[in-house]
Amino acid sequence: MPFDLVLTGGRVIDPTQGLNAEMDIGIAGDRIAQLGPRLDTAGCPDVREVSGLCVCAGLVDLHGHWYEGNLYGIDPALCINTGVTTAVDAGSTGYANFPEFSRTVLDSAPAEVLAFVHISFMGLHAPYAEELLDLRYARPVETAQVIAAHPGRAVGVKVRVGSMTGNHGIAALEQALAAARDASVPIMVHISRGAPEAEILCRLRSGDILTHCFHGRDNRMITEAVIPEALEARERGVWFDVGHGCGSFSWDAARRAFEHHFYPDAISTDLHRYAAPEPLCVTLPAVMSKMLCLGMSLEDTILKTTLTPARILKRDEEIGSLRPGSRADVFVFDVESGDFAFTDTHLKVRKGDRKIVPRLTVRGGAAHLAGSLPVRFRPLYDSDAEVFRAIG
Repeated sequence: MPFDLVLTGGRVIDPTQGLNAEMDIGIAGDRIAQLGPRLDTAGCPDVREVSGLCVCAGLVDLHGHWYEGNLYGIDPALCINTGVTTAVDAGSTGYANFPEFSRTVLDSAPAEVLAFVHISFMGLHAPYAEELLDLRYARPVETAQVIAAHPGRAVGVKVRVGSMTGNHGIAALEQALAAARDASVPIMVHISRGAPEAEILCRLRSGDILTHCFHGRDNRMITEAVIPEALEARERGVWFDVGHGCGSFSWDAARRAFEHHFYPDAISTDLHRYAAPEPLCVTLPAVMSKMLCLGMSLEDTILKTTLTPARILKRDEEIGSLRPGSRADVFVFDVESGDFAFTDTHLKVRKGDRKIVPRLTVRGGAAHLAGSLPVRFRPLYDSDAEVFRAIG
């Protein structure tokens, strides 16, 4: 049978199959059908020449905010524009508004959107009135019930520990762990200034995720060395995620970690309304480019944005790979050479000589040129200026 779409002549990079070579990809329906040199394109209605470009599985962004019912969220159509075919919302909603989020966003988003449900009943409130300053907002029983009612979409529990939890950060963490145990799902723990990293790491279980691992705001996990609790947590099966955002990625923290061979398991954006515009302009290809700037190989960068996050989500049989039979999610991109300036969330600049530039995204067999989906951000209010003043 003829293919429905063939991508010809690209450099296919798929760590799951040990591939890094020029070949074609044949797609039938919403599945990868065949990989190989010079596939037969007879009868195929859509043949795309991608010679000179790189091709990998569709990107999996483990941490973003896609619910526009709060001040943080943005339109998930942005994902398709930048090569992301599976995006995970990291706690924008809690048990009270997750069903509405599922109905209005998860049902219709052009990318696949999954979600961690926040332990706070309404999820993220506002950057000037954080969601867990009052611990009564944490509702483990109801959180577990909502996760159980939305299998396949609600994938875990989210909690933020830091200034947003006041002096009861560990108590909030324990509430999140209780919900996660009841629902048999992992938790994702945000750490930022004020978080007791060592205490948090000792409580995390195999399969749990620590995000913002290189935040650099009084980060006590990575100083002159990586603390033993972090090494023990990794050995235990805890995952470490970048979660760039607008205040959670430091060149200095990442460099120190890399010097001690402590690399992230997943590379994610923490993309939201405040991270999307200048001066940060966060996208997953942009964060991947920063990993290249730190010395990570292109193959490892792809691994940490495809297969590894798919494994964290327990979906690696379906996504994160170009194996025949897997879902036809594909990212086509260029690796441009030049003199580029990359900015961390402290507004420090580091120079690099490679940049990943999206060209085409295939989601479930449907092809979209980079940037082709219209995306509008909500207007900014006077109160939003407080967030931008805090950057750096």
